[in-house]
Amino acid sequence: MSRLTTLLCAALLATASCFAQAAEQPTVIRIGAPDQGAGDKPFASGVLGLAHIRQQLEQAFAADGVKVEWHFFKGAGPAVNEAFANRQLDVAGLGDLAAIIGRSSGLDTRLILGGRGANMYLAATPESAIKSLQDLKGKRVSVYRGTADQLSFARVLAAAGLKERDLRIVSLDWSAARAALAGRQIDAAWSGMGILALGKQGIEFPVSTKQLPVTATTQTGIVASQAFIERYPQATQKLVDVLVENAAWIADEAHLQAYVDLLAQQSAVPAELYLREYRDDDLAFRASPRLDAFLRHSYQDSVDKAKALGLVRRGFEVDGWFEPRFVEQAIERQNLQARWPRYDATGKAE
Repeated sequence: MSRLTTLLCAALLATASCFAQAAEQPTVIRIGAPDQGAGDKPFASGVLGLAHIRQQLEQAFAADGVKVEWHFFKGAGPAVNEAFANRQLDVAGLGDLAAIIGRSSGLDTRLILGGRGANMYLAATPESAIKSLQDLKGKRVSVYRGTADQLSFARVLAAAGLKERDLRIVSLDWSAARAALAGRQIDAAWSGMGILALGKQGIEFPVSTKQLPVTATTQTGIVASQAFIERYPQATQKLVDVLVENAAWIADEAHLQAYVDLLAQQSAVPAELYLREYRDDDLAFRASPRLDAFLRHSYQDSVDKAKALGLVRRGFEVDGWFEPRFVEQAIERQNLQARWPRYDATGKAE
């Protein structure tokens, strides 16, 4: 065999090896999320939760022989981060603070898809006479520390000229906060839409992010381990393709009732509460999966605030953490460029 032939064979083998590596599939994709349900079914909202309810990822990967495992954590973001640290997860849906804490603590993750605009509500007992944020001074207020709720609360307090030390903060998870508020053991709670269920028990909602700039809302995202992305780029793309398809479906107002019905059935949270959460919101904005200037600014602000509050020891630049190529390719593949503009730091379409 001539030297030229040998070199050509070696080149062909190397090329074949590269293609084989690029097409390598995992045997299983381990997906995690905080369990947000009020019933006995595991539940997460948004594009990832919809994929779970519809078993879309199982269907998408069936032909490849890839198993999809779901893990829902009652311990919210901290429990998800622990599972990442123990190499028990490949992909997860997380609120901004939990994802930031994980990244700051050394977890080698990348943010591959965004979520935005979830509303927060100040729930208060009528006995507390709380009508505004300023009325919170000296009151016993619950906020779930270590979650996106805490950063959102820090933002609205700062806008009102308040700090956490002006209040008597109690850290309770979502279920415990609802129970404590219903039992009048605390004066108020800052929480997501699940707390609206207490309206039937006389709890009032004097303030919500619906009345505030969109920058006061909480942001979320899908994170994946760098090792998974590097080893299985095609599987990562296929997963993101499904989630972007879901984002487009959610963004269509014609699907709102069907969407909230699915969420209500899985979560045991009344559909009317989901309608209250989404009503009058810009669904296209809320469903946008793009890692645009709005999310970059919001996440960077969250990193900086988390460091200032002592929630993380090490700050970082989110530009090096964001990995937008998968979501942008999915948008292009599905011809959805016109569906979502890029939003600036204030939430306005660019």
